Amino acid sequence: MIGFGNVPLFYGPATTADVRVIAEATEDLGASAATRLGIPRWTSDWHQVTRDPEIEIVDVLTPTYLHKEPAIEAMENGKDVICEKPLAALEQDAHEMYEVSRRSNARTVVGFNYRRVPAVTLARQMIEDGKLGKIYHVRSHFMEDWGGPAFPLTWRFHSQQAAAGALADLGSHALDMVRYLAGEPTEVCGSTTNFIPERVPPGGKEKLPSDVDDMAVAILKLEGGAVAEVSASWISAGRKVQLDFEVQGSEGTVYFTMERPNELQYYSARDEKQEQGFKQIYFGPSHRYGGSLLFSSATMGTGYVDSVTNQMHDFLEAVERDQECSPSFYDGWKVSRLIAAILESSKKKAWVSLT
Repeated sequence: MIGFGNVPLFYGPATTADVRVIAEATEDLGASAATRLGIPRWTSDWHQVTRDPEIEIVDVLTPTYLHKEPAIEAMENGKDVICEKPLAALEQDAHEMYEVSRRSNARTVVGFNYRRVPAVTLARQMIEDGKLGKIYHVRSHFMEDWGGPAFPLTWRFHSQQAAAGALADLGSHALDMVRYLAGEPTEVCGSTTNFIPERVPPGGKEKLPSDVDDMAVAILKLEGGAVAEVSASWISAGRKVQLDFEVQGSEGTVYFTMERPNELQYYSARDEKQEQGFKQIYFGPSHRYGGSLLFSSATMGTGYVDSVTNQMHDFLEAVERDQECSPSFYDGWKVSRLIAAILESSKKKAWVSLT
């Protein structure tokens, strides 16, 4: 809803979505959400959304283990689908969702919204233009601190529902960033660690088991020979939304962190020796998505909400023009496959091939 509601404000009225109905777990929750968001209809039966002939787009925002059924039914009923990340808790479910999208020709998007941050978009363009030369090394991290011992036991902390912990919740973004910037992984070696094996459920008193990773690290070998490091944690004290990456090549390096989303650091080995050093690129109206910014000055425009809005705009534009959009369910499946391979590698204490 953040993205849909902001698209007309940021981009003008030409590309909009009329949100008709919301499905919630109960009628009361549906009525409350519909009233708050200004949606005319609500229901506690998601089938009334996926089977409604008037609905063209379905946005799946359920917990990860509940993505598959409504997404598939929506596609089979001719809908285009947006789905939160990761695409599914299990790799085989993500693959099935991708296969249905391919057979049905549904336009799909997975919520890897950080691709739509202008600094990230420019970094990819610079890499494609050869400004970094041959890519040697990629680092991508996503660190937050909200998941400490005081955080209650929810579905995210059950492996049967989430499959993985920080690796799936945060690491999925970091893994997608590696693929988006540097190419497809061919092998992985990973390690996952559970530091908080028990948590108290909401409203409860007794601690119950939490069996997912609180921190994960992995090394990935990429097509073309580059090596990537990925890590994810929700117990990193002091880190709020530290999604960052550094891409190092034979001719230069780029570095970005979501903690400073309007800046990109760039080093060029082609500069004169006496002029070499990292320079700061500031983002504003002259960059991609810059025309949608509410502020006309560089460094003042981009945040999390903007990235979601940009993603929704691109998706609606693709639907209107009958074009493909990305990251699609194919990308979602590829990331789910990586998550499964890292879990397998951690269990076996060995490299896992993806080819």
